[in-house]
Formats: sequence, structure tokens, C-alpha cells
Amino acid sequence: MMSIKKCLLAVVVVNLCAYSFGCANHVKVDTIVEANVVRTKLSHTIDIETNTGSLVTSPVINASVQENKAFKVATYELKTDYDVVTPYQGARELYEFPVGVAALPVAVVVNMTDFLLFGLVPNKFTDSLLDWSFAGVNPFLNIESEERTERTVLKSDKKLLDEKEEHIKKPLFNQEIIVVAGDDDRMKITLDQNGKAEISLIKLSSVSNNIDRIKILAQAEDVFGEKEIDVSRQLRNQLEQASVITKKYTTLVFNEANPQDVEKVDLTVLSRDLMSLSKLGFEADSLRIEKKAMSLMSETKKKTFKAEIDKALAPDAPAVTLTTEKTADSN
Repeated sequence: MMSIKKCLLAVVVVNLCAYSFGCANHVKVDTIVEANVVRTKLSHTIDIETNTGSLVTSPVINASVQENKAFKVATYELKTDYDVVTPYQGARELYEFPVGVAALPVAVVVNMTDFLLFGLVPNKFTDSLLDWSFAGVNPFLNIESEERTERTVLKSDKKLLDEKEEHIKKPLFNQEIIVVAGDDDRMKITLDQNGKAEISLIKLSSVSNNIDRIKILAQAEDVFGEKEIDVSRQLRNQLEQASVITKKYTTLVFNEANPQDVEKVDLTVLSRDLMSLSKLGFEADSLRIEKKAMSLMSETKKKTFKAEIDKALAPDAPAVTLTTEKTADSN
């Protein structure tokens, strides 16, 4: 009876020691080689180009906005050695130890048989069976298990393979740019898919009384681009006269009008104003306002409007000065 108690006590002591001093079962050293690309931004700028140079002489500016980025691209080879182990769990010894005791004689017999057969049994099988059995009978070591392995880094080496500069230039598409004139009068324009936009100085003259000099602003992320352009004296004079007309039809100029706005318009005055715009050299803007107004009119009013335009185009049509129109508007 005492011997049984001593045996049980010995088993308990052994397991307690195993819990305290057990160690992980080394499986293998795994080496992983991978490429690592590091991109470092060197510069980020925005270029604004126009078809006008530094002086505007036409009522429409074609602007193109591009975003430029420069990167330093370094390619590294990263070689890392990992120690792959099966972590120790003391509770597993409750069944691994008996299994190891039972498997050890089998492993010995298999290896002896392999020896007698001059190594006909694959070494992978005989060696792994013997290792597995010894790990089982070792209370300080769990049996190797691929399912619950852990990896720890032994060492890591980083080697530079290639280094170069990369330049990326692309249009700043679908973004808003700001056109500034006069006393910080602003007009927003959206760029198309190619990063291009038309800036109508007629529209700008509707929101600003001073367009001696205009500024184009663009932004991408935290980077700003800017371009300043002077407006020629002749064009400034034409725009000043045209603004007297366009400011009366702001909603039509900016395509924000509705049928109710058109109902309030004097068609005779509108037709003569459109002819005046054409004579000042703003034929495209005159036609655009005309089409917008026509799209909002009833069929009856369209006929009336066309008749008024025909009268304004007639050789004997009375000339109406912009000064007269301005005075009439102010009264």
C-alpha cells in the first residue's frame, strides 16, 4: 500500500517539476526571404498651364492642371530566420507520457528491423518515430506538433538590391479649381477627366468688377498650385462693357435659371443685349445664353423671342448703346 502511495507521490512530483521546468520542443529553423519596397516622397507639385501665356487676349482660357510627384524607390531583400517550436503545455504530459512509454519499444523494434534490412525502411519514418517516442517519455518536453507551433525571430538581415527615382505625372481630374479676380472675387470650376477646364471671362466679369489680373488656384492633398495672368487692355474694356449685360442675366450665364426667371425677362431687351454681346466679340457666350433661355421657354414665347432676334439682326435695327442700357437698368 505504501509503495503505491510512493509511486503516486513520485508521479505528482515529476509532473510538478515538469510544469516548472518544461521547455518548448524545437521543430526547425525556418528561413523566409522576401522583397521589401520602400517608397519615399521627394517632392509634390501642381503645374497649371494655359493657352494664353502670361497675357490673356481672348475671352476663354483653356487651363490644364497636372499633379507631379517624385519618389525614391528602394528595393530590399529581407532575410529572416525563425525558430519554430512546439510550446510546452504541462497538462499534455498526462497522456503523452503513457503514449511515449508504449511507443518507445515499438520505435526501438522498428529501428532494429531497419538495421537488419540494411536501411530499407525510410529514415524519415524511423527517425521521426524514435524522436516522437523519446519526446513522449520526457516529462519536460511535449511531442512535436505542427498544428500548434510558434515562431520567434532568431535574426533578420536587410540587403539593398536597387535604388532609383520614380516620377509620376497625372492630370488633376474631377477636382475644383478657383479663379480669383479683383477684390478676392472667386469663381469655382470643375476639371474634367483629363484635368482640363475652360475659364469663361464673361462669367468671371459677372461676379467681379475688376479683372485686370486673374489668379488660378488648384489644390491636391496639402499641396497648392498657383498661376497669375494679366488681362489685355482691349479685352478688359470689352469685358467691362459686356458685364453690364451679363450681370442682368446672371442665372442664365451660370446655367442656374428656371422657367420663372425667363418669364420675367423683356424679350426685346434680351435680344438686343445678345446682339451687343456678339458685336463685342463674345459670340459664343451670346449663343449659349440664347440657347439656355430658349430651353426654358414655352413654344409661344420661343416664337416671340425668335422674332425679336430677327428684328435685332435686321440692317435697319436701332442701335442701342450700352450706356443707355445701363442707365435704363439703374432707373
